[in-house]
Amino acid sequence: MSDSQKLAERSNFLIENGRFMTLATQDPEGAWASTVNYVPLREPLRLLWYSLRRARHSQNIHARPMVSGSIFMTGLPGFGLDGAQFTGTASPVTGEDLEEVAEFYYQRNFPDEQTRQEWRLPLTEFEGEGDRRFYFVEIRSWWLLDIDQWLVDMNDQRIAVPLAPLARA
Repeated sequence: MSDSQKLAERSNFLIENGRFMTLATQDPEGAWASTVNYVPLREPLRLLWYSLRRARHSQNIHARPMVSGSIFMTGLPGFGLDGAQFTGTASPVTGEDLEEVAEFYYQRNFPDEQTRQEWRLPLTEFEGEGDRRFYFVEIRSWWLLDIDQWLVDMNDQRIAVPLAPLARA
């Protein structure tokens, strides 16, 4: 397996299994980081979550949609941890896509039907004057922890990963 295939495989594992990302936004007072529960979508690579409209990160997205973030996992075989960082453009889900996106989010996040019904919020929460919104971040760039280099010199560095193999996984 080539190095680029290994990087794509590691990236796709994080995307599919990470479940939580730290999302960084910015407002006039400075940077803000929030942890949100996401599900991945592909073609193009996007991460989907929902938040309260009044949350600071949601307000920041409406004013400045450029975001960055990270996904980090521990307890993994081998090195024991892995992580990725990304940049992208975030936007609320609106209109005709809302019902389909909500259904996908709940099915993916809660595979068990009973659990899904316990967690599902009415669609009215996400439209009009509802308190919440679904958001996407469309990934523009992606980096992984450079584990191979860490094992050589213990320098904490990142390595860029092309998006094409991540968008189609």
